[in-house]
Amino acid sequence: MSEALEVLNTESIQKLRRVVLATPEVIEESLDELADKHSLSFVPSVYTINIELELLLPNGFSQELNNDSANCSRILDALPNLTAANATDERLWVTLAFGSYSKYIRERWPFRDSKEDKLSKHVLNHWFATGVRGRMRDNGISRLWWMGFIAKKVPGMSLQQVYEVLYGNSDYRSNLLDRNSSGNSLNVLSAVLIISQKAFDSGIPYKRQSWRDFMMEVNFIGGRRNLAAMTQDSLIELLSPVYTKAYHKNSVEDLNNN
Repeated sequence: MSEALEVLNTESIQKLRRVVLATPEVIEESLDELADKHSLSFVPSVYTINIELELLLPNGFSQELNNDSANCSRILDALPNLTAANATDERLWVTLAFGSYSKYIRERWPFRDSKEDKLSKHVLNHWFATGVRGRMRDNGISRLWWMGFIAKKVPGMSLQQVYEVLYGNSDYRSNLLDRNSSGNSLNVLSAVLIISQKAFDSGIPYKRQSWRDFMMEVNFIGGRRNLAAMTQDSLIELLSPVYTKAYHKNSVEDLNNN
């Protein structure tokens, strides 16, 4: 059953951010408690949420146990009318992180360091969603929605295949999402995922330095050409040789160093 969702207003988000910087332990409190204690305000939104569809709690931190892949699909179903444009709204993700999905996010992103400043940064990263990086990589809830949204848009790859590539290696995911050329364009993201999957299927394994070299080159090309305006087929044709060159270069260097 879906119901309308009220979200924290922008002023309250800023207030809550200041509270977290001072006392990050507030993540243990409910959103209603925080709202009463710090005079937080809510506003009506266009978002609806299926409150009966909960996220699966992690059974561990490996890809096989953290339930990220399953939760990508669940969050899409829980927010059925959410568009990519509306998914840039930090108010939504902060409200969900401190509200409906607070138990999930605390268990998925537990803190293991007693230092207060590091705890504050940890909470700011995973409970808030500032900028593209915050939304797509760091926020504990929005990252699931964006990965699910991307996975559904990649032609020729099943949802599970996309999840395996995206969640198979954190360095792969970070370099893909942090680059302006790929992180800001669904077309480029999809093309790179398809190129990667074809390489993996052909027996070319992920290599950290080769992957980083490839993504640096994609970013460089993106500075000279409007990659986002190109068709996916054109992007694959353009970037596939770049991928092959990056992996070949590092393979040759590995052989010379042995």
